Amino acid sequence: MNAIVEMSREARAPRGRNQFSCPLPSWEFLWELGRAFGWRPTGTTYVMPAKSAIEVPARRNYQPSGSQDHKRVEEEDALAWARALEVAKASPHLAAMIEARSTALLGSGKTGSELLPGVLDEFIEFAYGGTFEFAVRSEDTHENHDA
Repeated sequence: MNAIVEMSREARAPRGRNQFSCPLPSWEFLWELGRAFGWRPTGTTYVMPAKSAIEVPARRNYQPSGSQDHKRVEEEDALAWARALEVAKASPHLAAMIEARSTALLGSGKTGSELLPGVLDEFIEFAYGGTFEFAVRSEDTHENHDA
């Protein structure tokens, strides 16, 4: 069973795409890369129902929850994450970091394809779109996510 992190934003986004997904190990590696290259995460919040009495939701981590527990990354945080990943892309150390991560995952019996070609660029483009929500789902489920 492979977990997929699904990200989305309202269709009102001024530019870029409104949906993106990647394997959980890729999400975790994007988070680590962002932090390594200067991103200072401000925390996520749970997506609250419109009629919620909670005015200021508590800050949460970036670990994706199930499909019923969507978390939100706010615009400034998403933009800062994208900027840090652009710094990572320009780093002469990026290839070695990806190789080391792949080797570590293979050594633990997990797949080594946590940062598939194009995922870094696609996530950067997506994050530059601003605020987004995310949750995890299993690849083995057959949920219909078409809107």
